[in-house]
Amino acid sequence: MFVRYTRYAFSSFPSPLVSVQYLKQNLNKVKVLDCSWYLPQMNRNAELEYKKQHIPGAIRFDIDANSLQETSLPHMLPKKEDFERSVSDMGISNNDQIVVYDGMNIFSSARVYWQFKYFGHQDIAVLDGGFPAWVRDNCAVSDAPPLIKEANYKATVQPHMLRDLNFIIKNIENQNKGKKGDQVLDARPGPRFNGEVPEPRAGLSSGHMPYSTSLPFSQLIDQTTGLMKNVEEIKQILNNLNVDINKNIVCSCGSGVTAAIIYVALERLGLKNISLYDGSWSEYAATKDVEIRKK
Repeated sequence: MFVRYTRYAFSSFPSPLVSVQYLKQNLNKVKVLDCSWYLPQMNRNAELEYKKQHIPGAIRFDIDANSLQETSLPHMLPKKEDFERSVSDMGISNNDQIVVYDGMNIFSSARVYWQFKYFGHQDIAVLDGGFPAWVRDNCAVSDAPPLIKEANYKATVQPHMLRDLNFIIKNIENQNKGKKGDQVLDARPGPRFNGEVPEPRAGLSSGHMPYSTSLPFSQLIDQTTGLMKNVEEIKQILNNLNVDINKNIVCSCGSGVTAAIIYVALERLGLKNISLYDGSWSEYAATKDVEIRKK
């Protein structure tokens, strides 16, 4: 697979993840973004939590505000010019190193990581363990707003990182005909994938796309430490699911957020043949006449 890189293509981070210790030592050298976002049933308010306490200097990144507004689908990628304007207003420049985090170990920060990379910003990493790990390590927190100097950010779209509904439907059609297709990994919990419980979004059927594989994002996180599992553990999980890491992989979920956790995990393995279906299940299941499988 040929990948065209931009002049901002190479990350100074050794991994998609950085540790709390790394961030503590380099806090004055990076731009930190609080990307917390929660499902309604979680009964948490990301904005209020940020105002109460955050990593010192952290800039608030609202996923919903920084998404496409002209659609009923949740937090789809924004227009290039809107992303540029918003990120510039945050004081972020193309040359900045960025560390993103959220309030749930690794959750919505992975989506923002993927979004920045899609718009050509490669010098970015996710804080492993997120804000809980930062607090657990007795690191300093602040309620002060960050000092922001407006920048002039320019994005360069990386289309190979994105998949849309037409691609997914064609991918299924090819496999229905016995042809090879891209592997699709679904980050939703198993009961939703199997059609055993309702989707959190009203009116949306549960179940899964034909030929997709269930990989709940929680399986990639150590439930004791809140950190992402190591490379060997991730390889074993994929091997158990008969996923071929040498072939193309599309990450999906409910609305394009937790799919990015799979994306980050695959990047840790050094994979380049990976993409994300932005509309994910919210789009696919709402589409007339598509095939939905249960169990």
